[in-house]
Amino acid sequence: MIGLSRLDPWFRERNASRGTVLYCLCTLPLLGVLWALQSYAQATPAVHVLFNTGRLQVVHAVMGLLISWLVMVGGTAWYRRRRQPAEYGEVLAYLVVTPTLLMMGILWVGYGLLDTPLGMMALEVLILARALFAPRILLPGLVLGLAVVLCSAGLQAGGVMGTSPLLSGPVFTGVALSWWWARWLQVVFHASAWPFVAALLYLFHSLARHKAELETLAHTDTLTGLFNRREFMSRLNIESHRHERSGSLMSVIMLDVDYFKRINDAYGHPAGDIVLARLGGLIRDGLRQNVDVAARMGGEEFAVLLPQTDLAGAERVARKLGEALRDTAFTFDNQPLRVTMSAGVVQVAGGRGELALRVADANVYAAKHAGRDQIVTSAA
Repeated sequence: MIGLSRLDPWFRERNASRGTVLYCLCTLPLLGVLWALQSYAQATPAVHVLFNTGRLQVVHAVMGLLISWLVMVGGTAWYRRRRQPAEYGEVLAYLVVTPTLLMMGILWVGYGLLDTPLGMMALEVLILARALFAPRILLPGLVLGLAVVLCSAGLQAGGVMGTSPLLSGPVFTGVALSWWWARWLQVVFHASAWPFVAALLYLFHSLARHKAELETLAHTDTLTGLFNRREFMSRLNIESHRHERSGSLMSVIMLDVDYFKRINDAYGHPAGDIVLARLGGLIRDGLRQNVDVAARMGGEEFAVLLPQTDLAGAERVARKLGEALRDTAFTFDNQPLRVTMSAGVVQVAGGRGELALRVADANVYAAKHAGRDQIVTSAA
């Protein structure tokens, strides 16, 4: 999965230059296999008679030129991938996608639309192009390739052209395949199938990653990395029911950054985001993993749920977090800034989590009225 993750930027960023490089790297082996098979066929008299010599020579020469072209354009895209404008990258993408799709259409028709697995290979090349580039880049090659396929189908239906123009006769005649076609089909099938399997594996990996990202976004505050309000209320409800059954204690801490509006007004919202992100990290580092629950409730307000914790233990946690924030050095516009917070702590029994949250919030306001940088505790 680590190797697949390294491909994510190539597909997600839709950078035409990098996409051109990856497209060439993926299509060159497919074309190389077909070109090697045709080279062997031309050099072997026993196999050469199975092809239409004139047409094979033309298609083979064009394939050789296309392979050289892809190497040249792919190398150019790699060399200039970080220095060329986006428009130039799109031009390179057009220059590789259009001739490749056209060639795949010609090969599919030449070997028989229904007789060989070249249709699968052509679809793989099309899917790869769609994954890497915007639809407009595919359009010319797709139109030309489909035109070749549809025209050949019409000519074949009218009896003007045979079902396999590159061959001297059909591959499947109702008898056992010759050794050449048996091997040819095996090679082409595997060359088509394994890239398809690799594409499916990457697709499943990508879907799993997107699902995980969506799940994270659904319950996480992106700035601080803590839970969001919705997830906190869900966890609070679950813990409340659990503590109600067990009759044990739990505590809730509400935290609020002092004079946060002044920080935003004086130094800008990016400075405020730095403070919130740092406080989120301090809260995360100061709690028990997989036991305590912390969330950003909105703005500069945070909440901490401490299962199986009495009032004294919760107050120690709040004091520790306040000291950690007070000791954190912030510097904005070359000026040091000391940031503090007010906290409200409440202990509750009987599973009354929402009551604890309201009381803790009231304690925060009491701490602010008492001069800020204070901790107010009570038992609900």
